[in-house]
Amino acid sequence: MSMSTTDHFPVHWPDAAMEALHWTWDQVHHPHPKTPLSATFEAEALSEGSSRGFQALAIPINYRVFIANGYCYGAMEFLEETTSFPPPWWPKVEQEMLRRLPGLTQTWEQEYLPEVQAMNQRLRDHDYAGASTPELLAFIDETARLRARAWDLHMQVVMPVMGAASRFAEVYEQLLGKPDGNEPYLMLQGYENLTVESGKALWQLGRRALAEPAVARLIADTPVERLPEELQRSPEGSAFWEEFQRYLDRFGWRSDAFELADPAWVEDPAIPLNTLQDYLQAPDGADPALQQERSREERERLVREAMEQLDGHEGKPLFEMMLSISQQYLPIQENHNFYIDQMNTVLLRRPFLELGRRLAEAGTVAERDDIFFLRYDELADAATKPQTRDWPALVAERRAERERWAAVVPPRELGTVPEGGVIDNPLTATFFGTQPEPSQDPKVINGIAASAGTVTATVRVVRSLAEAHKLQPGDALVCEMTMPAWTPLFATVAAVVADSGGVLSHCAIVAREYRIPCVVGTQIGTQVLKDGQRITIDGTQGIVRIEE
Repeated sequence: MSMSTTDHFPVHWPDAAMEALHWTWDQVHHPHPKTPLSATFEAEALSEGSSRGFQALAIPINYRVFIANGYCYGAMEFLEETTSFPPPWWPKVEQEMLRRLPGLTQTWEQEYLPEVQAMNQRLRDHDYAGASTPELLAFIDETARLRARAWDLHMQVVMPVMGAASRFAEVYEQLLGKPDGNEPYLMLQGYENLTVESGKALWQLGRRALAEPAVARLIADTPVERLPEELQRSPEGSAFWEEFQRYLDRFGWRSDAFELADPAWVEDPAIPLNTLQDYLQAPDGADPALQQERSREERERLVREAMEQLDGHEGKPLFEMMLSISQQYLPIQENHNFYIDQMNTVLLRRPFLELGRRLAEAGTVAERDDIFFLRYDELADAATKPQTRDWPALVAERRAERERWAAVVPPRELGTVPEGGVIDNPLTATFFGTQPEPSQDPKVINGIAASAGTVTATVRVVRSLAEAHKLQPGDALVCEMTMPAWTPLFATVAAVVADSGGVLSHCAIVAREYRIPCVVGTQIGTQVLKDGQRITIDGTQGIVRIEE
């Protein structure tokens, strides 16, 4: 069945074969319209690299990416018969994943991670200013190949542990009954990883500032945009600023999401400085290290109790094996995120920024960042044949178009629903989530129970980290999605409500680490909820109730 496009979201298909596929909006990773450069550079690399990664895992698909009005949609083009789940080829996938899983952490640390770090170091150290324009364009083409390889490794390391975590939850229910909350996933929590480590390090910087009243006053009383200058000018603040710079050098290669136009923290530290200001008001009990320790203790308690219940049960060896391989999920998920999804993305900005600087200097475009409103296939012409187009007019038109589409909520599906309906694939559902049953009560929003607990708090709708300054300690963070750069916010908010995601999404696992209620996959939270409303978030039932 073909899904017709609406007047508010017309879609122009490059060919009929694309319309015949079933496309879903990837709101988890791409909640906002992409700039033309991000869309055209990333789509091909993501499609090529992901397809290679899936096929290396014996999953016979080509992953296709389509950008509709700036929004990123994905579709799976199956290369073998697939009419239901599990398909006939699924045993090969399970066999391949089971072959890889026992040593996957070692594979990541000893093989994949060194390759990714080498890519990142090349992007960081390349002599952009010293390269000629043809050399710079050639290096940009090389980065496209590197990006495809990064996505290949991304899939090869993430999909097996995601599948293991999903399968462990099934084994838990088969052997111990339906869990009261998220017990299977809590058994995977409390492990050290770079996302939590970055949050702990920022918290420690906040406590360091509190120990020096002059620095604390300066941070609390100075507008964020002036804070770097004021800290460097202050005798007390200069040492703190140097320490903060060391933090940025370690953890600042991150931004909101997969958008090349977004500056990294190392370029614009406003976001971590805003969070530091919030940390000054937070009680000692909000320390992420304390939350992680409690997560570890809870994990150990739940595992101990499960083992006692299974003592003498024939299923205990299977439970122990699945638990062991699944406990790789959190470190691999968050650490790959740190190096690939975050660091690699923001380092890719560097060659484009240099080219944009040259185009602006030559008068081809008005300013450096206009580069992001050119398509990848237009860069060579803009750099070597600028007279062929009115580039400033084109940039202005595309800026306006992106702003217009940013005000539109795109359809969740495009293209054609397969005969027999959409295949229910639990492997991806636990990460991306499934559509909740619509609520019949206008004061209730249904979602997915991601982190247990109930709390009533004030709504703050935050669509990007640039809006995070609205948050006050104890607020409910209502967002479309979160990425690792959002993690420090979890230390001070009372709960999280997200439009997208499932129980294994970043938002869900970090909420469990910080032990705050979380409901994901609401699909409509940011559209329905308004700043200042009081809501009750029930992370055990997956329900959000509007109180006022």
